[in-house]
Amino acid sequence: MGSTIEFTVVRLYRQDVFEVLNAMQGDKKPYTISIDRQKRKRSLNANNYMWQLCQKIGEKIGATKETVYRKNIREVGSFETVELISAGAARFIRSWEANGLGWVAEPISERGGYMTVIAYYGSSSYDTAEMSRLVEAVVEEAKALGIETMTPLELDRLKAAWKGG
Repeated sequence: MGSTIEFTVVRLYRQDVFEVLNAMQGDKKPYTISIDRQKRKRSLNANNYMWQLCQKIGEKIGATKETVYRKNIREVGSFETVELISAGAARFIRSWEANGLGWVAEPISERGGYMTVIAYYGSSSYDTAEMSRLVEAVVEEAKALGIETMTPLELDRLKAAWKGG
């Protein structure tokens, strides 16, 4: 039957395909390859992994996973700096933080009836680059505490798959 089928492999998975083909080369048994419609896998995503690490870090340092998450949002998260009339600042902060756990707003200075607030966006609004930065920060914190983390290749795959939310 000697027909040839060609297909393209996404760069992210090329190494996996080469490893399978190399393993097959030394084996004399025939192989069957099947192609199925791609299904959305229920797998670990960048957000879930970040939360798992926040939990482990929290257990190690005696804090909640939420505290660890918010600390990392403050350290590496995306933010806006806004200047408000001081009388309305508390309401703005409450409204901003009502968007979710990672939506942190903190006053940083007050002068002449105006307050400057730094308002951090929650990770639910992050793009791939922002989520990568957050995951990397949490991974580094985990490593510093001796908590096992994914390999760099596994992390790259996880971050590359992030599409937000």
